[in-house]
Amino acid sequence: MRFSSEMIVQTLSGVFGYDSFLPAQEEVISSLLAGKSTLAVMPTGSGKSLCYQLPALLLPGLTIVVSPMISLMKDQVMQMQALGVKAEMHHSGMSFEDLIAVRSKIRARALKLLYVAPETLTKDEFLGQFTDIEVDLIAIDEAHCISTWGHDFRPEYRQLGRLKQIFPQAVCFALTATATHRVRKDICAQLAIPLENQFIESFNRKNLLLTVEPKRNTYPRLLNFLAAHAHESGLIYCFTRKHVDDLADRLQTDGYSALPYHAGLSDIQRNQNQEAFIRDEVKIIVATIAFGMGINKSNIRFVVHYDLPRSLETYYQEIGRSGRDGLPSVCLLFSSYSDLITLQNIIQRKEHPERIEVALEQLNAMMNYVRTNGCRRIPLLNWFGEKYSTPGCGMCDNCIGEEGESADASIQAQKFLSAVYRSGQIFAVNHIIDILRGSRAGKVKDNNHDQLSVYGIGREWNKEQWFCLCQQLTKQGFLEEQMPYFSLRLNEKSWQILHKETQFLMPKSLASALMDKTRANCDQTLWERLQALRYRISQERNLPPYIVFSDATLREMASFFPQSLESLKQISGVGEYKLKEYGRDFLEAIQAYASINGIIDSTPTKHTREKPAAQNQSTRIGELFKSGKSLQEIMIHSGIKLDTVLQHLCKYVQGGGSLPWEPLKQASTLSEEDFARVCAAFSELGSDTISPIYQKLN
Repeated sequence: MRFSSEMIVQTLSGVFGYDSFLPAQEEVISSLLAGKSTLAVMPTGSGKSLCYQLPALLLPGLTIVVSPMISLMKDQVMQMQALGVKAEMHHSGMSFEDLIAVRSKIRARALKLLYVAPETLTKDEFLGQFTDIEVDLIAIDEAHCISTWGHDFRPEYRQLGRLKQIFPQAVCFALTATATHRVRKDICAQLAIPLENQFIESFNRKNLLLTVEPKRNTYPRLLNFLAAHAHESGLIYCFTRKHVDDLADRLQTDGYSALPYHAGLSDIQRNQNQEAFIRDEVKIIVATIAFGMGINKSNIRFVVHYDLPRSLETYYQEIGRSGRDGLPSVCLLFSSYSDLITLQNIIQRKEHPERIEVALEQLNAMMNYVRTNGCRRIPLLNWFGEKYSTPGCGMCDNCIGEEGESADASIQAQKFLSAVYRSGQIFAVNHIIDILRGSRAGKVKDNNHDQLSVYGIGREWNKEQWFCLCQQLTKQGFLEEQMPYFSLRLNEKSWQILHKETQFLMPKSLASALMDKTRANCDQTLWERLQALRYRISQERNLPPYIVFSDATLREMASFFPQSLESLKQISGVGEYKLKEYGRDFLEAIQAYASINGIIDSTPTKHTREKPAAQNQSTRIGELFKSGKSLQEIMIHSGIKLDTVLQHLCKYVQGGGSLPWEPLKQASTLSEEDFARVCAAFSELGSDTISPIYQKLN
């Protein structure tokens, strides 16, 4: 049977509500519909699931999806049913009555998609019911689990190779987000997929900000980070169960909506905590590696690794749980030498002898990523066989530190280096910061450091800014860090700053990038109202909120203000079924808000739409100024010159933003008389062009 491009696009738009494919999706779908067994390696958030969901709707028979986690099956089935697709799951956790009901639907050929666990699909008793059932497609998710070289090998996956003999007419589709060349070759061999039928999409997740911080004074710094991302969903990974429980308890004590997740909890408690997170009833999950494979929550805005991951595959998969909706998200990793030693010891003690060499090789690659002074995407993507050569990704701490303008922070550098010198060059950065900020901590007083001339001279900066300064001093070779206690020592270059022989230029603050809320341009008030409406509907329908509509879909609504069903249908993610189910409720909310505020419908058709862009620097600086930050504070916060700040404010106004004029007047060096002359000139000549003003004022 041949499937035309028109049929494929109509299904994409009518059922899923999208007007175009993401990279590689159309090619993979065409390969499967042409009857070719295929391997697709695509990063999380690139729409792997659509690659088998859409063919399943066009193929006449049944599509079986092998999934390793019950929670993932449940999520996928809910998403399909929310689109009006006939989908079910079959697993050991279901009641006998529910299993019988699903098997009846299989025999009645009433399903298009059936999700099963690998253990189930290898049982002869279960396979027997498909004797006269047409199975057109078998999709194997998390296919890296097949390979002994994979980071998450599962023996039951190894048995899936026999499915080709049981269903000789079915097309086999293996898909994963993480697979090295060695793993890909193993997957193809096990599933009889021709090597030429591989689609390897870029592993680069452009919307993820990759950052690594030294693991010192970690909890207070984590609180600073979380305070900036209040009301956003996020994951915090720890290595041990005890660490998870302790951190979750501390966060709860400090007023954060956080729950633990690890294998030591009962199945009931784990499921309850995970469900609360998925439904936005709790904002933060603190977890071990046990959490996440079955999570398809699209609006996770940050992932924090409180401890060092043991491999780049694990790290990549875990950070991949953030930003699945394509919106900016932050990935923060705290690293320490002691974590490395702990992991090396664990590998030597607990790994199977045949796996030790592989595990140590993976850990070494992880450390190369942590230690790199260049773009972090280079070692990360290279590990998966992808050459990344773009100069300056602009979305990792090292590239952010190198791009754009620099501010002169020589005075702060002199203060910091003086504090290191006068305290004896034997203390770590947190103690130096305590001295500079005038802390009354016991360690400061016990060492009589409250009597030093540098005590309290750095109160103008917060702790995070001083940490950033220390990082930059070390990175640029003006300061050295001694192991194993991270004590700071001066070198020859340090004295160049102290003797005022050289400037110290502070690149754009990493702290500002970390602390910025990860939100895109849209009407914030309407966005919050649509979120509240989505939550109410999700509670009534007993669904996770993101299954009703994703954050990206709501942001488009709050950017274009659709005020008719036809306009609402043009929003990405609004298909025929969701338009019928939820359209009226969201339309009424948008119409009411637009009417009160005098806003017109500006929704373009799907074919001419430009997606709302992520917040650019001009917008960010304009919003900072409107929030009450002075021009000087913005200079320090963003690491740019005054002229550049003013240029960004001009662009903000040209883009439709408005600014309070009184703070600008106060920052001006004009006299009252000259200020009045300027105002009079604009009143007389208008503001369409600056030339007449320039000429009149000479």
